[in-house]
Amino acid sequence: MSSKSIRRDFDATDFEIAKALITWNALIEPGDRVAGELIRTLGPIDALEAFISRRDLGEEARDAFARWAPRYSDSLADEKIAQAKKNDLKLLLPSDSLWPALLNDLGHHSPLVLWYRGNSNHLQDLGRSVGIVGSRNATHYGHRVTSDLAALLIQEDAAVISGGALGIDSVAHRTALQCGGLTVAFMAGALDCPYPAGNLSLFDQISHRGLLLSEMTPGSRPTRWRFLQRNRLIAALSAATVVTEAGWRSGSINTVNHALELNRPVFAIPGPITSPASAGCNRLIRDSQAAILLDIADLPIEMGWRGDSEAELAGLGTFDLRTLDALTPGYQSTEQLVVASGLTLSELRMALGSLKLLGKVDSDGSGLWRLNNRK
Repeated sequence: MSSKSIRRDFDATDFEIAKALITWNALIEPGDRVAGELIRTLGPIDALEAFISRRDLGEEARDAFARWAPRYSDSLADEKIAQAKKNDLKLLLPSDSLWPALLNDLGHHSPLVLWYRGNSNHLQDLGRSVGIVGSRNATHYGHRVTSDLAALLIQEDAAVISGGALGIDSVAHRTALQCGGLTVAFMAGALDCPYPAGNLSLFDQISHRGLLLSEMTPGSRPTRWRFLQRNRLIAALSAATVVTEAGWRSGSINTVNHALELNRPVFAIPGPITSPASAGCNRLIRDSQAAILLDIADLPIEMGWRGDSEAELAGLGTFDLRTLDALTPGYQSTEQLVVASGLTLSELRMALGSLKLLGKVDSDGSGLWRLNNRK
């Protein structure tokens, strides 16, 4: 069976390689190191032939072959393609130009393929992305700081990455959507087995306005192991991970461990020492596994997206500061800015020229000015 329909977003596909990878995707559990090494060494087609013929590649490979054998059938790829077509799932391959390169940092534990729902063009917009993770049993405090953080990230043109779970994940996704930004949900099970059921409406919204991603072959239910392995993908796809609220034994700590292994920055928002819901965040800070985020506005500075505003303002002159106070995110004419700033036209023009060189203001070229939202 051709995989053309599940590859309709892409022009060129080697369908033999695609079918081999789909077969491997159905054979193994996520993050299988032996399979990853075998495929990287031999290529997906030759590796599959080695498995089918039970080529002697050493004791570790023999054990792995025995582990994979119960799932294998000659029609396995065709069955999965049929399931994907039925459920409108599309396939992303590591050879695709849109493949998120950050995932390759996982080495032999990288996903073999990704299944997705949504606009594949969004895959180009993940260069600036932050993972938000935390407890399923979020408190009002957790909801508030997560919502504020997600809104800030969208304002900074960053994508919000999370896992689609109840609690913190849901707040992060919903806020990103409400703010008109990009959000990506990495699912622990296949996209045709969405979990939790209480988030079906949210998943539908994300699939239309963001991206639903999974490495799990169609028909695969989420399991405890798959949740843990899914966390490595959130950590890998995110330029940084922020834990907004998490208990002592929260699964989000697992995501943090993956991020640390990948040398990705990790931040945690502290909570009251009397709150069990924040015990995980407080422990991460105490053990120096996460940098403390006392003010969410500090995150763009920590990520290098913005300079330290207080230090920058200290170097500005009086005319510059008064002009900045008068500017807004929306365009204004010089006449409006003269009134708002109390400066003369020549003083204002001097300040605008200085601020433009610093990248703090934008002009539309016709005499209208606004704050540069990225500075």
